[in-house]
Parts: sequence; structure tokens; C-alpha cells
Amino acid sequence: MTDSCPVCVRRAIRPAAERRRDDTVVHGYRCPACGHTWATARHLPAYTPDRRSAA
Repeated sequence: MTDSCPVCVRRAIRPAAERRRDDTVVHGYRCPACGHTWATARHLPAYTPDRRSAA
């Protein structure tokens, strides 16, 4: 999974670190362009291809 830098908006940045806990994954990122660091926590079941919208 990739992310975009929240500071300089560079796209497709790959995680520099990953930590998993149950059904959650936390990725740590560092932007190669501006050096900004941040982390995201994602609930993995929300990213499964068979998940359907409630709408």
C-alpha cells in the first residue's frame, strides 16, 4: 500500500516501516522529497475486495 505526503503531496510513497496487530496495520512513512514523516493505521477488513458499500 502506498500513501501521499500530507505536506508536499508527493504520491505513491511506500512505507518505511510496518507493524501489524490483529486486523490493523500501521505503516510509517518518510517522504523522499521533503523529509516529512507520518504514520497511518488501517483496519484491514475495510480494504478487502469483497467488501460492499452499504449504500
